[in-house]
Amino acid sequence: MPLITTTERLLIRKIVDADLASLGRIYSHAVCMQYYAGIKSHSETRAWFEELAFDSYNRHGFGLWAVVDATSNEIIGDCGITLQQTPAGLEHEIGYHLWREFWGQGFATEAAIACRDYAFQNLDLRRVVSITSPDNIPSQKVAQSVHDRKEIYQKRVRGSGTLVDRHLYISER
Repeated sequence: MPLITTTERLLIRKIVDADLASLGRIYSHAVCMQYYAGIKSHSETRAWFEELAFDSYNRHGFGLWAVVDATSNEIIGDCGITLQQTPAGLEHEIGYHLWREFWGQGFATEAAIACRDYAFQNLDLRRVVSITSPDNIPSQKVAQSVHDRKEIYQKRVRGSGTLVDRHLYISER
């Protein structure tokens, strides 16, 4: 399995098909997905990773990657770079999802910093962002540790057209 980068406690590597069962437990868990529109079924999770991992690796050379505990070799979540729409246009966003037993231990911050550094050093990107909703305080804490500054913008929710605030955390080199 192709390794992307490592940290003191984590291996970050490309996701393979066999990882979807482990990752699916995050996306099908109500607490883990509380800041999303809802949980994902097995087929929705597969489609998510088809687009944001497998297809993205081929098209862009990046995507969501597996976050693996270096000691146990257990997949604890995903973190990586995807393309997301912001007021500045289509931008490289660092996103992260961890199984809840690993929350509050610095793993998401460690993985996101590694992805940010990879984006600057290996992909030669000039700017990366993270997007959070105003009520997702845990994700905001991670983003504040990873990025240099924050802006607030509004976007329309797909389907309902409701205008919502989003927090945009930005790192530039």
